[in-house]
Amino acid sequence: MDYSQFKTILLLCIFFFFCFPQAKGNHRWNTYTVVIYNGLPFESPKLSIHCYSADDDLGYHDLAAYENFSWKFKFNQWLWARTRFHCQFWWDKRSKSFVVFNDYDHCILYSPIPTTNYCQWTVQEDGFWLTNYRGDSYRVYEW
Repeated sequence: MDYSQFKTILLLCIFFFFCFPQAKGNHRWNTYTVVIYNGLPFESPKLSIHCYSADDDLGYHDLAAYENFSWKFKFNQWLWARTRFHCQFWWDKRSKSFVVFNDYDHCILYSPIPTTNYCQWTVQEDGFWLTNYRGDSYRVYEW
């Protein structure tokens, strides 16, 4: 194989990679929203959170009851990297840490949430509820 054939094949591979959907769908251009909502009782202490990915530290935030913190982003679906956001939560004497986004179809892998690009985490006394834009809500984690 000479250099021009190699170059042609390489360009075709690049073209197909960018122009055709991957197995689960072409989500390259979608914007995703993650919301952390404090659904804890009104009189309770503030909910403290720290959210971050490998590339972005979204900082520490203290949320009073019924307040929220949200961010938007594009999903990274390169072969060697995937978008993944983690959050740490502190409330009263409790703490929890988990992945809040790592799947472009269901917010988190193996979630019962139907396909969505809107992921709302509602923090309540009984745990962490994941909701999509239609209002489908499932408790995913306990404190």
